[in-house]
Amino acid sequence: MCRTLKRRPARAESPIGYTAPEKEPLLKTAVPTTSAPPSNPARASRRTSLKGRAAFLREFIKSPGTVAAVAPSSPRLAAAMLRGLDVGSARTIVEYGPGTGAFTRAVLDRIGPAWFAGALTSPIGGAAAPTRRFIAIEYTRALADMLGRSHPEITVVHDSAANVVPICEARGVRKGEVDCVISGLGWPSFTDELRSEILEGTAQMLKPGGEFRTFGYHVGLLMPGAWHFRREVRRLFREVHIGRVVWGNMPPAFVYRCVK
Repeated sequence: MCRTLKRRPARAESPIGYTAPEKEPLLKTAVPTTSAPPSNPARASRRTSLKGRAAFLREFIKSPGTVAAVAPSSPRLAAAMLRGLDVGSARTIVEYGPGTGAFTRAVLDRIGPAWFAGALTSPIGGAAAPTRRFIAIEYTRALADMLGRSHPEITVVHDSAANVVPICEARGVRKGEVDCVISGLGWPSFTDELRSEILEGTAQMLKPGGEFRTFGYHVGLLMPGAWHFRREVRRLFREVHIGRVVWGNMPPAFVYRCVK
């Protein structure tokens, strides 16, 4: 799920995260004498997936310079992104460009509902706020709204990843406290300045030993921005590992594992 971000001017106020709409009061209804047919979880999952793909394609058509892929990332790429990463013991997880939530759902499956027992789900945190946070930063408003409705347990922020430092600090997360950053951004499509700014902010927020995981398209290596990205991560991180190509993704992609 790779998307291109346009940097926004610095904000005077703290960025505002997604707030789920208030639930309507439940209405009492008569209990039917015959039971309804049981729901089909597989069919519901397929409907959700198709809806997400349609939304992703719609945003690509509207803003191809912002959403740099025509389809969300595959489950195989999501599995490769998280391989060997202990997200369950993390205190703070940050995700860039979640889109329709392919990586988000993979993380949620790994950490489980119990992880959120002490997590921060309100938009703005503070010194007394619980210590576990999952912050997803999405630049496209429609995708941010969809993700926030689908996963109200996480904090979805409609903003640019270039503002990761103030976004985290506004939620009680200081520099050097993030356990891992997972990204679905389209790095080769950025300007060199924006690419460096996001990566420098990422390195500042990660704790020593923390990991930054992202991916690149195999065909993207034809773009100069892909090689600038490699130079920057090697400058900013202690270790940089490049995984094997995931041919089951469209287009084929590989994972970067960067350790601070």
